[in-house]
Amino acid sequence: MAIAEMSSMTLVGLISEKDKLLDGFTATGAVQITEVGDVALTSGFDAEEFSFGEEEARARACADFIEREYDAADKKIKEKNAAPALYGVTMEEFLSVPSRFGEIREKIERTEERIRAKSGTLAEINALTEEKKGYLPYVGLEDKFSAFADTDFTKVVLGLVPSDKTAALSSEFEGKSAYFIKLADGESGDVVAAVFLKRDGEEAEKTLSLYGFNKCGFSGDFTAREKIADIDGEIAENEKALAEISEATVKDAEFIRDIRLYIDYIGFIKEKQKSGEGFRRTAETFVMKAFVPTEDVEKVKTCAENTATAVFTEFKPVPRDEYAPTLMKNNKVVSNFEAVTNMYSAPAYGALDPNAVMSFFFAMFMGLIMADAGYGVLMIIGGLLLSEKARRGTTMQRFGKVFAIGGIFAVVFGLLFDSVLGFQVLRTYLGSDYRAFYDAHIDPINAISSVAGINVPTMLLWCLCLGTLQIAVSLVLKAVQCFGRKQIAEGIFSGLVWALALVAFVVFVFGMVKENATLTTYFGYGAVGLFAVGILTSGITAKGLGKVTKTFGSLYGLINYMSDILSYARLYGLMLSGAQIASIFTNTLALGMLFPTGVVGIIFGVVIIIVGNVFNLAMSLLGAYIHDARLQYVEFFGRFYEGEGELFTPIGYSREYVYFK
Repeated sequence: MAIAEMSSMTLVGLISEKDKLLDGFTATGAVQITEVGDVALTSGFDAEEFSFGEEEARARACADFIEREYDAADKKIKEKNAAPALYGVTMEEFLSVPSRFGEIREKIERTEERIRAKSGTLAEINALTEEKKGYLPYVGLEDKFSAFADTDFTKVVLGLVPSDKTAALSSEFEGKSAYFIKLADGESGDVVAAVFLKRDGEEAEKTLSLYGFNKCGFSGDFTAREKIADIDGEIAENEKALAEISEATVKDAEFIRDIRLYIDYIGFIKEKQKSGEGFRRTAETFVMKAFVPTEDVEKVKTCAENTATAVFTEFKPVPRDEYAPTLMKNNKVVSNFEAVTNMYSAPAYGALDPNAVMSFFFAMFMGLIMADAGYGVLMIIGGLLLSEKARRGTTMQRFGKVFAIGGIFAVVFGLLFDSVLGFQVLRTYLGSDYRAFYDAHIDPINAISSVAGINVPTMLLWCLCLGTLQIAVSLVLKAVQCFGRKQIAEGIFSGLVWALALVAFVVFVFGMVKENATLTTYFGYGAVGLFAVGILTSGITAKGLGKVTKTFGSLYGLINYMSDILSYARLYGLMLSGAQIASIFTNTLALGMLFPTGVVGIIFGVVIIIVGNVFNLAMSLLGAYIHDARLQYVEFFGRFYEGEGELFTPIGYSREYVYFK
């Protein structure tokens, strides 16, 4: 629960050693550059022949092609070849990419040859398909096209006529010095032939055109069927070639690993070049400025001294009231919830990291909303699988673990509320005594508590109490933040006093429910007194009229507290709706209606249980995340959180595909 202290680094080095220094800083993972010069290209790249934009586009096209071919390949072929998965690399492997430039570029060129071959083959298939379409209307014609040739005195034409006009055209030719015959039926018209004297050609062709005659353009010594068979054979050969290209690509699917590593390395070079804007230098030296976590200063200093023959470095801690990037230091569990906070806004460098506290409430509220042991187990399994498949360090990987942790709480609350995919396990097997206890104290609907004569569902009351306690914790965190900035009075009267007042109010309500006069009396007066102190001292740090206006504003703020506390009723509402839907699918439809009807009913009942609960799980999980996040962002963060920070991003760590082991 801390944000690491940052130090600003100023480095003066030789331009000839600049690229080597930046590679070394990448290996430390502890340097975020803010100002450096234009970087010379890493060895292995010819500045005159090499274009980063073009090379990256080529590599991406090849990687996408391999991935598409792999996804479309037959399952048996996939089983024999490595999947193009995201993967981790060592820092040495990443920085050694220039030495493998020729090897990787050869893989890119080989893939490009396959792309061109596939493109040409597809074009050939399309051309053959179009050619085949031209012969299809004549497939019923038994004679070869060469049979319809002109003689010395006659002209012979073959073609198509719309079926509804064939008879009329035939009548038109009767009694004339011409011959007309229908040869075959066709999909796009009838196949017909007309024979007439050449001297009557103009008149005959005019007559044909009036009836929509479309002259055949083929004249070879073959039939339409023979030509179509030849074309089908050529198409089959081309399709075989396509299959061979795809199979060869899948066999070389491991190419995608090196190509993606290559893409990320190009991004690294571009990052180094981009960081050169605002560079200061002389003819032989350059000046670089960067942020370094204070705990890594010695490591970075040693790296610079061991890498360069001549270098000067200076480090100065950055005060908390000045700008610096944010590096949060949390354990392996809490660090996953940084993804939730960062979706709102990363904490500012001088602010408090809320993740250690927020993570507990977020996971607990998610489990409370789901409140089903079966759903919890599925969340754990699904979350871990998602985390395993996602690239390490990504938001998706962290969210997978967040859902898994929330699933643990869902199992706990599911057992408390006796729900396993909607089944009432404990109430079924522990007997009537437990059922009576459950109905009186746990049941979300039937368990009722009385507060000042008003009946309220007990679980709703507990949800509101949990919300009140979270708001109290947010005020404690506000006090901690104030104390760290030496704002003692602000921390006590704007933070701790209000937090204690809310806790006292919770105990007061609990005393009313239990009809405990001692708790009701002492904590009731305590809550009123603390609220009064909080209101009267709200302007203690203000000046002039600000003392008065803040007091009235604080009095009005009590309404906001009540509104914020009532927002936690959504926990109860979402939990209740999800539980009722699960119960309808499992208990009402499956167990109550379908199972008693026999084997067929049992089969359909199982299907209803599976499909219904999968749907309910998906909808409930979506609602749980959205509303849980809203409670953290508005009710919890709203009283102390200072965001709009910029996350610490070391040079070389803005990668798209690979991660550093």
